[in-house]
Amino acid sequence: MKNIFKFFVILFIIGSTTLKGQGYNYLSFDDFEINNPSFVGLKEYSHISIGSKQSFDLLDKKSNNSSLYGAYFFDNLNFFISFGLNTLNFSDLGENQYNASLSYTYKLNLNDNSFIYPYISGNIYLPNKFSNLIFEDNILYGSSPDDIYSDLENKNYMDLNAGLMFKSPYFMMGLSLNNLFKAKLTDEDTNNPIRLTRTLDLSIGYQNNIIRNTLGFAVIASYFYKPSSFGQFNFSEIRLDQIFLLSNGLEFGGFQEFYSNSFSKKIKGIGFNAKINLNRFQIGVNYKTSKSKEITNTENYLGVSFKFKFNVTEIENYLNKW
Repeated sequence: MKNIFKFFVILFIIGSTTLKGQGYNYLSFDDFEINNPSFVGLKEYSHISIGSKQSFDLLDKKSNNSSLYGAYFFDNLNFFISFGLNTLNFSDLGENQYNASLSYTYKLNLNDNSFIYPYISGNIYLPNKFSNLIFEDNILYGSSPDDIYSDLENKNYMDLNAGLMFKSPYFMMGLSLNNLFKAKLTDEDTNNPIRLTRTLDLSIGYQNNIIRNTLGFAVIASYFYKPSSFGQFNFSEIRLDQIFLLSNGLEFGGFQEFYSNSFSKKIKGIGFNAKINLNRFQIGVNYKTSKSKEITNTENYLGVSFKFKFNVTEIENYLNKW
């Protein structure tokens, strides 16, 4: 039983280490901008955002996921420059992950009400450190995790993402293709080299007013295709978001996550979030609870976020999410 537990822990680390964005826990729809910078076009204002998420999982293992990201809109030139810094720390497992990104997003007018925002993003990833506490013995089939990860611990790597976002008054669609260069995670002379795999994020949304000038509603369906660097596994997920928006700037909603991977087709978790817009400031609180007994994902997350908007050129319509 102990070896089986370790095996699933290793699979989780494989997932969070070799997949871009796999370790990041999206607690609200706004977080999607971190992995798909074209989502900055949803509102077209420059901003700086800070978010922090603390887990309290069922196995008493804790992690913290923090991010600093933002964008500047060059209105006269129709493009955005975005940046992102993200840290993921598993305090009890002794693993840390750091990454930074710089993005270019162009605004393309289809007509007065419809736009496409293609983007390209460069990303750099810094080493992970693993605790020897979980590598005491060999796992299944007599293979040692140290053999698998010894070449990963000090390996920095870079890669590119690209995609786009389409929006109209009622509909939006976001697409991100990640790890286009399939960066090597191991050195050139490694016996069994490991590379990043290409992943895909897809979101489709609809919004409308339920009560004119009073209450708006948006629903978003997302699919995250995340195959691992070991072809027999994938960690894909499906997510549904529902968001209610009030004319005074209050926003609240919920979401549901579902496994769609090699190990399960069941519900993963549910979450709730609330935000208040105070002119140039936005403050949010988020919570996610696990509904799965899967050993690889039992986290409960509490998060807070803060956004400062600048270079705002017109009064924001809080009844619309985009």
